[in-house]
Order: sequence, then C-alpha cells, then structure tokens
Amino acid sequence: MADTASRDNPLENVLERAIKEVDGDKVTFGDILDLFGSRSFGPIIVLLGMLVTVPPLGAVPGLPMIVGLVIILFTVQIVFGAKRIWVPGFIEKRSISKDKLEAADKKAKPWLKRIDGLVSERITMLTGEWAVYASAIIIIFLALLMIPLELVPFAVAAPGAAITLYGLAIMARDGVLMLIGYVLAAITTALTIAFVPWDKFASFFGGG
Repeated sequence: MADTASRDNPLENVLERAIKEVDGDKVTFGDILDLFGSRSFGPIIVLLGMLVTVPPLGAVPGLPMIVGLVIILFTVQIVFGAKRIWVPGFIEKRSISKDKLEAADKKAKPWLKRIDGLVSERITMLTGEWAVYASAIIIIFLALLMIPLELVPFAVAAPGAAITLYGLAIMARDGVLMLIGYVLAAITTALTIAFVPWDKFASFFGGG
C-alpha cells in the first residue's frame, strides 16, 4: 500500500497541482481522487489533511466532516486492496472553489517550503508496509475525531496536521515525521476528550 507514485513531490506543490491541473473554477473530491490516482495514498492523504489545516479552508462549515468521511472511505478501501476508490456521488461532487484553494496556497506556501526543507529519507524502517497499515488505522481514527472537533473553533487543524504528517512521511519515507505524527495523534485525542462539548454533540446527533 505504500505510495510509489509521488514520493519526491514537494509538499509546497500539492495544493498548486490541484489548482492548475483541474479544469474549471472548482475542484471536486472526485477530481482529487482522479488527479492523484487511487493508489497514491501519500499525496491524497497530504492534500485532504491540508484542506482542514490551512486557512481559510478549515473554517468552511461542514468541510471537516466531509473531508473526514472522504479520508475514512479512501483509507478503508486502500487497506483492503481496492483497485478503484468509490465514494458516494454527493461526496464525489462536493466542490471547493479555486479561489479558496489559491488563498490557502498563498498563505501556506512559505511554511510548506520550510517543512519540505526539513524532510528527508530517514529511519525508513518506521515507514515500511506494516507502518503504513498502522498509520492508516490511526488516520481513520483521526478522521472520525474531526466530526466532534468541528464544534471546537479551529480544533480540526490538529487531526488535519497529524494526517498531513502521516501522508508526507509515507511519501518521503521519513520515519521522524511518522513519529511526530504519532505524538500529534495522541495530543489530538487528548484535546478531543478535554474540549469537545459532548452534551451538545450528543444532542445534535440524537436530535434533541
């Protein structure tokens, strides 16, 4: 399951590629899957994680929940060896305007360039096939946490950042980033337990 399509793609160009290579004024989730290919686990996970981490995208109401569902569907199917990734039509057609993507790209690019400069192939035993499967399970868990964390302002950036790190670690075979991802996943879990208004969350889904 390890990504072989785009290990050398710099992080700073992931958003730019989605902007430039998709026709029209909007980018759909179906476009993203088609652009990177169903087996390009690392780049798609990086891009989806960035969608809820980089402002102003993370502040779009409902976007973290949709991104979380896409991540779960994508990751589960990859884990079980799907050749072609399926997502429901209403998710596949859900779009993000290129204006918002361009604004996010402009804000994030200087920081992403710095991160790219710190990434290298190291402690590769932590990025082997078993590690990719383990990180996939954690990514699914983090995507689920996006749902309650949407009730906490800006909190979805925490699981989004962890997911982005996992994707980048897989792309670059960087075991140090994988370790940082584990730490950030633990911090995200603690934040979820401490700050999510669980009574409000329960009443929302219970219809009360």
